[in-house]
Amino acid sequence: MSGAVEAVIFTLTRRVQPGLTRLVSSCLLREASLRILHVAPYSADAWAYGGIARLAGTLTRGLARRGHQVTFCTTDVCDASSRLHRGVAPATGWRAWPPAQTGEGVEQRVFPNLSNRLAYRYQAFLPFGLNRFLSRHVRSFDVAHLHACRNLPGAIAEHHLRRAGVPYVLAPNGTAPRIERRLVAKRIFDLVAGQRMLDHAKRVLAVSNVERRQLCELGVDPGAIRLIPNPVDLDDFMPPIARGCFRRRFALPPGPLVLFLGRISPRKRVDVLLRAFAQLQRPDAWLIVAGNDMGGAAEARALVRSLGIERRTLFTGLLRGRDRLEALADAEVLVYPSQDEIFGLVPLEAILSGTPVVVADDSGCGEVIRAAGGGQVVPIADVRALAHAIESVLSCPSLWRAAAVDAAEGVRAAYGGEVVCAQVEKMYREMLR
Repeated sequence: MSGAVEAVIFTLTRRVQPGLTRLVSSCLLREASLRILHVAPYSADAWAYGGIARLAGTLTRGLARRGHQVTFCTTDVCDASSRLHRGVAPATGWRAWPPAQTGEGVEQRVFPNLSNRLAYRYQAFLPFGLNRFLSRHVRSFDVAHLHACRNLPGAIAEHHLRRAGVPYVLAPNGTAPRIERRLVAKRIFDLVAGQRMLDHAKRVLAVSNVERRQLCELGVDPGAIRLIPNPVDLDDFMPPIARGCFRRRFALPPGPLVLFLGRISPRKRVDVLLRAFAQLQRPDAWLIVAGNDMGGAAEARALVRSLGIERRTLFTGLLRGRDRLEALADAEVLVYPSQDEIFGLVPLEAILSGTPVVVADDSGCGEVIRAAGGGQVVPIADVRALAHAIESVLSCPSLWRAAAVDAAEGVRAAYGGEVVCAQVEKMYREMLR
């Protein structure tokens, strides 16, 4: 806060009635521009790394549009075999890239990783230059926002923020509990740095009630938890997505498309979808599995062959940008059977594309879709229930598509980027007060 603003508030405190003082102080705080640091292991251009990368981009852009000075520190990871391109910036070896302003006014700082393979296969992000940058500049920020638990960029940031006394928000997005793979490595990281990231966070974001309960069970102070959903970037849907583009690109014959879109890993439970699709009495239906391999593609392909549905199954690989939205628009139904899915950005994007969804009920994704509408929620790993839900959508496509269109209005109102960024900004100012 500037000295002039502080002086005005001090004068009002001494000379004006307390009620009016609080009102004027609140207005001045609300108008003051904040210097905000965001730190994430991957940028919005790293489509292979899933939803956290995209929501970090949506938040930083939205906050910059609200008039704040936003710096986004990230790494150069892109996918399994490539890194981000520097564009016109000169090659700098292992040094940090020169600072660049995005079109939305965000200052992006990119730090090269030691190994792209370690980052992609083992989530081991080892950024050159981040420690030096933060040691020099951390005190220039009012507040910070760290994305995901158990990553070295976040741990480095936590160290410098704590020493400088800069408050920070930690947004786990489902990464706080030790689940799925590499449990021993996660336990070791928690002992060294991960638990400290949780303990010293001024606020911890929960994107669903399920995650809020999860954080409480992990010992996070309930008073530090704030329930704010993930944002959806509504600009991605302008102009509106035209139907038919995805089908033409892959030369798909007539017939309904059943779509999975996301990283292919054991937690996404693609195996349940494959078994459910094999039970459908729909010889003209196609199953589209769209996403990059994060440890589950080989098993999924083997299961497709054993179930005898290879002729009607298409693995597209990673889809980026509007290619993803065109796939959503052309599908008759998006199926998202993920386990431990704390929010589920893809189902909301499907609804905004006019496509109904079927999701599993074991975590926050089911909670979100129950509230939003536009789809069905089935028990986790229940093949028969999933097949029945898919069949019910394919039997009445116009009815379910209309339900998705109706639900889209509520999705825009509750999860639009501007709406969520306003809530995040309010939380920052609450922390600073």
